[in-house]
Amino acid sequence: MHDSVVADAGGLLVLAGLLEGIAHEADEILALDATSLLVAEYLALRHEASPHRTHVDFAAVGHVVREWFPVRGLAVEAALSAASLEDVDGHAALALAESLHTPLVTKNAELRSRSIPVLHC
Repeated sequence: MHDSVVADAGGLLVLAGLLEGIAHEADEILALDATSLLVAEYLALRHEASPHRTHVDFAAVGHVVREWFPVRGLAVEAALSAASLEDVDGHAALALAESLHTPLVTKNAELRSRSIPVLHC
C-alpha cells in the first residue's frame, strides 16, 4: 500500500475500475488536470457518445482522484521527452510523480524512472 500515487490516464482508468489491470492500492490518487480531458475523450469513444454512460464513468474517475494538478509547468518538458504525442500524458504524469517523490501508476509499459517506482497495471 502506498500513501500517494500519481496516475496517468491508463492508470487512472484501472484504479477507477473502468479498465482491466492491476489496481495498485494507495491511500490517495493524484492526477494532472489535462488527464481528465484524455479520460473524457476515451469514455465518450468507449460509450459511443452515450451521454449518460460517459457521465457516470467520468464521475467514477473523479471520485478516486484526491487532487488534480495543473499541467502547465510540465507541458513543454513532457512534450519534448515523449516519443510521440500519445506519450505526452504519461511523461507529464511521470514528471509530476518524480517531483512529488511518489510512485506512478500507468498502463504504459515503456515508462521508467531512476528516482521513483513505476507501477505498471
